[in-house]
Amino acid sequence: MLRFGFIILISLLFFATACAPASKDAAAETANSVDSTAQAPSDTSLEARVKALNAAPAAFNPANYTFLGEAVDLNWQMLAKIEFKEMFNDEADAFVPYPIFHPLIKALDGKMVQIKGYVIPTEEIGNTDILVLSANPFSQCFFCGNAGPESVMDIKLAGKAPEFDLDQVTTFKGKLRLNDADLYYLNYILEEAEVVK
Repeated sequence: MLRFGFIILISLLFFATACAPASKDAAAETANSVDSTAQAPSDTSLEARVKALNAAPAAFNPANYTFLGEAVDLNWQMLAKIEFKEMFNDEADAFVPYPIFHPLIKALDGKMVQIKGYVIPTEEIGNTDILVLSANPFSQCFFCGNAGPESVMDIKLAGKAPEFDLDQVTTFKGKLRLNDADLYYLNYILEEAEVVK
């Protein structure tokens, strides 16, 4: 429950800081990539509307990415290719920003990726199962007012988590999972993650 409160708090702070999309080009490209029939589902439930945001298919083309071994070299600029649509969530009793992923990011869902960032240890967020990796140091991360939800990622380690210092720069490799609906997790999740030596 503490993590759910954390996610709701950071969602609300996201709008309080008036974060803008990464660029107008990325916003237009994302908007154009969403199938117009997917934007108006016959089922008007929140679940159906959220699912429709990312309904357009996205094919994986290796030529669009740089690889480090078998893993896609993922960076925060790529992850910033995201839009958000605010919708009211009854459980949270608040408007929540739901993501619309860029096709280049959607195509990476379930793929092996590698990313570098600043570690926010579990004791900072009140959860012992997950680390948070940030594009920015803790004092500048999105719930502190410098970026948005696209600048952080949940890290689910394959084994026992080693001890990390706050803002320790670390590279992780794992399977990227995109999260567009579960408020208990961030929009980007790295599963089966390992520290890259």
